[in-house]
Order: sequence, then structure tokens, then C-alpha cells
Amino acid sequence: MFGTGNKDNPLNWSFRIGQLFGIQIRLHLFFILGAFYLVADAFVKADQSVGLRGVVDALGSVVILFLIVLLHEFGHCWGARKSGGEADEIMLWPLGGLASVRPPHRPSAHMLTTVAGPMVNVIICAIAAAILIAIAGWGAVPWNPLRTFLPINLNIDWSDNVQRWLRVVFGLSYVVLLFNLMPVYPFDGGRMLQAFLWPRKGFGPSMMTVTFIGMVGSIALGVAGFFTGAMMMIMVAVFGYLTCYNERRMAKMRELEGDYNEFGYDFSGGYTSLENQFEDKPKRPGYFERRRQAKAEARERREAEHREKMAMEVDRILAKVSAHGIDSLTTEENRILAEETKRQQGTKSS
Repeated sequence: MFGTGNKDNPLNWSFRIGQLFGIQIRLHLFFILGAFYLVADAFVKADQSVGLRGVVDALGSVVILFLIVLLHEFGHCWGARKSGGEADEIMLWPLGGLASVRPPHRPSAHMLTTVAGPMVNVIICAIAAAILIAIAGWGAVPWNPLRTFLPINLNIDWSDNVQRWLRVVFGLSYVVLLFNLMPVYPFDGGRMLQAFLWPRKGFGPSMMTVTFIGMVGSIALGVAGFFTGAMMMIMVAVFGYLTCYNERRMAKMRELEGDYNEFGYDFSGGYTSLENQFEDKPKRPGYFERRRQAKAEARERREAEHREKMAMEVDRILAKVSAHGIDSLTTEENRILAEETKRQQGTKSS
């Protein structure tokens, strides 16, 4: 899932924990509290027969989930930049992650940005499954979406730590994939559906359609969570319903104000820009290219500041010569004057 957050809202308080490829990584306060709760709960429930294994399992699962969600959001960032857009921040929060991305306003760019996230989970699952199959066969992989951490073959050796952690990696990535493919906006499934309908119905109508589907899906998910006692499903349902409801209201307001047209395109950029709406835009320079450009610009600024400083120094020296004669100059002042004279002669000759 990708989007942006309002930093003025206390519910979105987060901490910057690093930066990679020019993208800031932030950790939501509730994510930290949730991780602490899971580890503390495992510690309280630990008994003498199991010892601290439950704590290690809980802590390891939290770390693996953190890395999987982070990679998922980096997938969205890669998709946005690949389509010619921008990406500058990732925030991990209790319901997953939020990547602050700005893809170009066209269906193909939004589709690529969205699909890139779940594809990361597909790759993670494929790698974990391949290793499990190589070690213990097809039955070691938890293919069943209703039992994402249990292998198909329940007679698999449970004492093998390598297999156990590989199943955790597969299961968590599988859960994140299924979670995001729900056709509920703003999750990836809802966004992909909107990008698919956009060129066929227009931006505004496609948004109205996916938000309606999302509201119905959220209600169904909430009912299922209520009868199964799954609090996480209820939280996701509430979040999805409120998001779809707000997006639907904003879509109606934009439609009434005339911001949408039959093509779903904002003409504020000029009518001629519609001709290039679905054409490939110039790609954004890569991370290392931007680093080289930044270094070159910094070097040019330093050289310009040095030239300005030398010009001021030469003016001071010439004023001194005018007032007291050439013999009044120090060795350093003579050197500066000679170098500047030589530089100017070289500039004129070139």
C-alpha cells in the first residue's frame, strides 16, 4: 500500500531511522508499541518447557515482517521512479507501510507503481519456496492461503530451524501479498483496479467505482472479522471503509467543481498536454546519476565562491597599490596579484 501521511496529526507520529537510495525511512510510534507488545506477550506466556523460544520467535517474526514490508514499499518507490515520478519517504505503521510516491498522472504509471509492491512479495515467496522444495520437497511449502504458516505435509520435521524460519518468511510475505491484493482502496488491489478502469471510464468515474467496491468489501471483511474474533480484520475493515468513504466524497466534490472530464484528466497543465498523457515521460535520473549531478553542482558553487572571494581580494590589493605603491604589498599579496593576472590573460587568450 502506498500513500502519504499528515505529519501534523499526532496519530501519524513517527521516527526517522535512516535513508536509502535518497528515500527516508520512518517508523511509526504504534509499530514500535505493537512490536513491543508481541515480544512482551510471548515473554509472559513462556513456560519452562519452551523457555525463551517463544520470545525469540516473536522477535524474529517482527524483524522479518519489518524487512518484508520495507522491501514491499521500496518496490512501490522503484515503480514510481521507473515511470518518471518521484519517491522520497517510507513510513512503517501498524497496518503495514506507506510509501510517499508521486507517479505521473496516467494509468500506466499508477499501475506500474502499484504492481511493483506485490511483485516484491511474489519474488520473496518464490525464493523461500524454492529453498524449501530443494530441502524437503513440495509438501514443505505452506501454499494454503488459509494456513499460511503450516506446510501442506504436516509430517514435515518441525525441529529443523532452517525450514521453520523459511516457512515464516514465506508465510509473512504471503500474508502481506494477500492482504494488499484485496480489492479495497487504498490497498494495492483497489489501486490496480482503479488504474485498470481509468482509461476505460475516466479517472473520476473509475475512482467512484473502486471506492464503492471497497466500501462493500470493507463491510464484508468487518463482518467476517466480527464472527471470527479477528481484531486485525476489523481494524483493516474500518480503515478501508473510512478511506473509501473520504475518497468517494472528494471524487464527488471534484466532479461537481469540474476538475474531471470524460477522459479523467486535469487540464490545468494545458490542453496540449492531453496529447502526451499516455506517452512515456523522460525517466528520472538514477540514484548514482543524481549523486554525480549534486557533486558537480556543489563543485561549481565552491568555484564560484572562490572566484568571488579572489575578485574582492584583488580589488583590495589594487586599492592598496593605488594608495601606497607596489612596494607596499606583502609576498602573499604579490602572489595573489600575479596568479589573478595570469588567469585573466589565459581567459582572454582562450
